[in-house]
This record gives sequence, C-alpha cells and structure tokens, in this order.
Amino acid sequence: MKKSFALAFLFFTLIFSAQNITDYEYIYVPKKFKDFEANEYNLNTLLKKSLEAKKYKVIQDDIVNWPLELRQNPCKVLNADLLNDSNMFRNRLKLQFSNCEKNVVFETKGTSMIKDFELGYQDAMAISLKKLQNSQPKEIEVLAKPKEKTVIETVVEKPVQSVVASPNSAIPEVSKKAESYRNGAMSFQKIQISKDQFILVSSSSSVPFATFKNTTKSDVYRVTLENGISTIGYSENGNLIIEIPTSDGNYKKEVFTTR
Repeated sequence: MKKSFALAFLFFTLIFSAQNITDYEYIYVPKKFKDFEANEYNLNTLLKKSLEAKKYKVIQDDIVNWPLELRQNPCKVLNADLLNDSNMFRNRLKLQFSNCEKNVVFETKGTSMIKDFELGYQDAMAISLKKLQNSQPKEIEVLAKPKEKTVIETVVEKPVQSVVASPNSAIPEVSKKAESYRNGAMSFQKIQISKDQFILVSSSSSVPFATFKNTTKSDVYRVTLENGISTIGYSENGNLIIEIPTSDGNYKKEVFTTR
C-alpha cells in the first residue's frame, strides 16, 4: 500500500598526499598571532618575507578574499601559527604549520640569547627558519572516502478510495530539484538532506561548502564550513547569509543570492 523513495547523500573527507611543508605552495600568515599583538616586533612581516624568500606564496587576506582556486580547495593552503615559548632567561619561539585538518605538518623552534624583546624575538625567528627548506610544490592528490551516509525516506500512501482517471488527467509529481544560489562568480546548490539540515554544494565540488543545521530560532542556523570553522547563518529576504570569521576576531557577512 505504499512506495518508498530513498535518497542517499555521501559526504567525503579530503585526504591529501602532501606530508611535508615543501609540498605546499601557499601559506596563510594571519595579520596577528594569538600570542602577539598585530605585527608585534614586526614578526608577521619578517615571517612573510622569509617564507617568500624560500619560494612560498604568502596569503594574508581573509578566506572570503582568497583566489577562487583556493576558496574551492582551501586544503592547498597551510596555516602558520607563531607561539611564544619564552621563559625568564631566553626569548623562544615555536613556529607551526598546520593543514586544513589542523594537523601539524611542520614545527620548528628558535631560541635567542638576546634579552631585548624585539631583537631577541626576531633573532629567534631567524634561527627557527634556518631549518625550513624551499618550497617544491607538487600537485596535491585528493582522495575521497565515505564519511557519513544519510538516507532520507519519503513515504507516499495510496488513497483508500478508488479513483478513475481520465486519459487527459495529469499525475502530480514531487519536485526534488535543488535550489540554486550565487556568491559572486561562484554558484551553489542548496540540498535538503533532512528536515533539520541542508547543505550548500559548489557546482565544481562534491564536498559541501557549508552545512546548515536548524536552531531553536526560525531561519537561523548553525553553520559548519568546509574548512571546519563553525559560525552562524540565517535567511534574509530569500537569500542565505553566512557570517565568516575574519583574522581580527570580527565577522564578515557573505551573501548567497537566489538566482
């Protein structure tokens, strides 16, 4: 007495063959590190120039302003982090480079005998970078594996009473067409995977750009971006809005308009 329609969506995680920092071409250096104020002691500038001297391409813009190639595949970019590892006797730095899965690909340390903070930290930075080899980028192979499988089942009950259909009568259909959205030059499909959850998928990628989950407030969502960042989103005038975190601790409104 009933027909069942099953729709399965496969989510993929990205596994990259790159294991060494030299495999990468792009490195994101934030405008400020959590252990230092904005470009304190000129460390951000020094790190940027040192990386560029070793043939790396340094990015400092927020992710929403990255080149299209990197926005679609942010795992091509390593993230630099500078940690203050000093004690009362030495100026010490720990420099880490992590991939999009937040795994540390390369770590190096530098210790300076110079007691002056600015000169000491700069000296420690230079010492730590001596171990860093030049970039020799290679094509990062992307492998996909199933991570989660969600099955949505729609049940259609037949009416109890018999109906005699005329030859010209139309059979209603349930539309499963995905909604289309646009953000600048990029296009996305909105796919409802359950009553409480939907995703935005770029037309050029099978990996969800953003996953939206309902909150207790209507038209407001918890959003997880493809790089793992959690934020909020909401519907406004038929458009979808995502608040993208910026490097200075604020948020930038990114608008996805219906086509």
